Amino acid sequence: MEDRDVKYRSYTPEEDKLHEDAIAKIKNALSNGLSFAEACSVVDIQDEELKRFVADDALKIMIAEMHFAKGMALQQVSDALKVPIKLINIAKMEMLEDAGITAAEAYKRGNPDNPLKEDA
Repeated sequence: MEDRDVKYRSYTPEEDKLHEDAIAKIKNALSNGLSFAEACSVVDIQDEELKRFVADDALKIMIAEMHFAKGMALQQVSDALKVPIKLINIAKMEMLEDAGITAAEAYKRGNPDNPLKEDA
């Protein structure tokens, strides 16, 4: 999560499997008391770009589970993961932006005579 330019990536089936396995390893390492950075270091992915996407996704998953699902304050999430609060806030804002984009796309697909216009 070092580079904050938001990028999106489609995974190949092989990458998707690596992604799922890596997220599971990170979550397991976190449950064993490792910091987020330490947990990410247990993931053995050679493709550095994919490894960054995995770490980014893992952080967002942890924020979703800890903050949105369990109601932990963002500072508590930051402290538990040992991740700076600034990074937690950035990831949370990206998540909300992603949700908005996804909702808008779903609306457009479900409403082909869409009253909302791109250039409005």
